[in-house]
Amino acid sequence: MINKIMVFIIVVYITGSSAYAFLENYNNYQYLIGDRAAGFGGAYCAIANDSTALWYNPAGLANINDNRLNISANTYSYLTRNSRQYWQIEESPGQYQSLDLKETDISVVPNTVAYARRVNWLGNDVIAYGLFVPIQDSIQATIAGKATGSVLNVDLNASYRINTKSYYGVAGYGVNITKNLNLGLSAGVGYFQGKGGANISAYLDAGGTNQSEIAMIIDNELTAVTAFTGTGLQYALTPHHSIGVFYHSPIYRLHASREERTTSYQVGPIFPTNSSETTINNDDFRFRIIPAYISFGYGYISEGKWSCTVEGVVHNTNTDYPNRVINGKVGLEIYLLEDLIVRTGFFTDFSQKDTVTQSSENDEKNDYYGATLSLSFGNDLNPLQSDTLKAKNMWTTVGIVYQLGIGDIRGFRFYTVTSGSDPVIHQYTHRISLYIGESLVF
Repeated sequence: MINKIMVFIIVVYITGSSAYAFLENYNNYQYLIGDRAAGFGGAYCAIANDSTALWYNPAGLANINDNRLNISANTYSYLTRNSRQYWQIEESPGQYQSLDLKETDISVVPNTVAYARRVNWLGNDVIAYGLFVPIQDSIQATIAGKATGSVLNVDLNASYRINTKSYYGVAGYGVNITKNLNLGLSAGVGYFQGKGGANISAYLDAGGTNQSEIAMIIDNELTAVTAFTGTGLQYALTPHHSIGVFYHSPIYRLHASREERTTSYQVGPIFPTNSSETTINNDDFRFRIIPAYISFGYGYISEGKWSCTVEGVVHNTNTDYPNRVINGKVGLEIYLLEDLIVRTGFFTDFSQKDTVTQSSENDEKNDYYGATLSLSFGNDLNPLQSDTLKAKNMWTTVGIVYQLGIGDIRGFRFYTVTSGSDPVIHQYTHRISLYIGESLVF
């Protein structure tokens, strides 16, 4: 009995900390970067022509003839996920009562500021700087309820929280090598900060006077510094058709530290009354790198009328990401008026994790499918074309992004002797994001 209850404690602890530690909720990035690029669903490699090319393909910087400032003022995001029957207890042979794992997240993220200006060091080159926030969340999750087992009744209340932020500072350079060919280079440094933990309490009733209470408090904190580079090309096949390729190096985690604190209390005849506190410090906790990827894009532009673009992204592998995947993106842009543009896009984000089984190393895998829709409004800030006014025009973009995650998670079956009999549960994730962006030309 005691051994099984200890297994229960350990597994509930994992529900509170492992999701935080490994962040398997997301495969790549939560948010699309930029305004025009986000409207295309991120399919921007072949046609990038503003300062957010710094993120998608720095070769596109060479298309900029003026100073450009792109600001995605805010992204408002809501996520919900319910893993039904995640926690199970055996009430009779082959029959189980269950509790759901429910997750929600509400985030407001200023995720893009990028500035580009033509420097003409070689007569046709542009530099750019940007700060990007592609990851930020405040996930709250709960497992709560009463379950009746064949020998033991459990009243469980477990909640965990995940607060993460990821900042990337990127600098880039784009140059027009020939009339039709652009080259771009970029380098960036990232900073990741995560805080998470869990509050867990359980009342165990084995009948008679055999009642006990268990409580556990877990706190985690993780910081990491990363670095990466990018190299891109854009080639104009004709005045309307162009292709692009962008290689993003692995993200190297140069340094990281982690601190984990666990405090537990047990009261009752099942356990002797006691408490304990454990602290784990890692001053140099190094993660493996995130694999490199390469994007191939094609774009068609009918100036002032409409544009479309298609892109494929090949993701490389490493130990943590063992499966190579190809993600797709498509985007469409239509000028309703000279100063009113509608854009829509579709993109995928397939997980590189192995399929979840009772014996797999990973206990969660999700594939994501997303769609975007946006409107851009143009404003002439200098109708008289005065040389004394620096700002020439501004575009305001309002858009919406919907992401659907389809995947599996390995749940927990309490009071089961066989270690490999935990259930594999199908789950759906829904994320809706509203973004507002500004693009200024000087």
